[in-house]
Amino acid sequence: MNNIVLSKESTNNEVREYFKSIFNLSKSANKFPVNLDEVWPLVYGRKQEAVRALVSDPQFIEGFDYQVLRRNPENLQGGRPTEDYVLTVSCLEFFIARKVRPVFEVYRQVFHKVSNVEAAKPVTIRDKMAVATWLIKTLNLNDNSKLKLAKTIADPLGLPTPEYTESKDQLLSATELLKRCGSKLSAQAFNAKMLAKGFLTTLQRQSHRGMKKFKSLTAKGLEFGENQVSPNNPKETQPLYYVGKFDELLHTIAS
Repeated sequence: MNNIVLSKESTNNEVREYFKSIFNLSKSANKFPVNLDEVWPLVYGRKQEAVRALVSDPQFIEGFDYQVLRRNPENLQGGRPTEDYVLTVSCLEFFIARKVRPVFEVYRQVFHKVSNVEAAKPVTIRDKMAVATWLIKTLNLNDNSKLKLAKTIADPLGLPTPEYTESKDQLLSATELLKRCGSKLSAQAFNAKMLAKGFLTTLQRQSHRGMKKFKSLTAKGLEFGENQVSPNNPKETQPLYYVGKFDELLHTIAS
């Protein structure tokens, strides 16, 4: 896209000139001005490694943070179609620039300095809906959390939403339920068993202090509880468990 390919050997001036070209492209109608081929060598050893890290990271959404452009879909040699991955500026920052301190310093000088001068672009309803859809799909949120997300979009527009959702059973934290049933398991040991049995998984999100890990119930674990939006951050889940099925769950993970 820019006919420039950066690498770990690129000088600060080369990185700066590249970022300036990306900044200029970002001012046009191009939402995805960065070709992954141009920047992955700054961090990764192989393109396949970079692609795998990008698509498996739950904080990056295809169609919102990056797009996949397929070239030569009918490969005459019978191989796989060639794919180009293009990124937004925000994805470039968190997926590439922030992982290499000297590179991020150059990025900050080019982008953040300008951001401090320009007014922030308003977040559109479409943007909010895309993020809410991603959160619901990625985090397996329960109905109550879906309603809370819907209200953040609908209430400012004066659109009606339900006041509450029905629940299958009372939901409580593992810590509270372990205490109630007199189990000797700590919450930490309980989570370890849940992870080992595939009822829980560990996800991560980007925070201002780096990557933060959190627990989320898998499709298998949703038989015994629900994922609720964390009160601390809407991009995290807080697993809660059905009171009436907790004894069965303890028996299942102990076997």
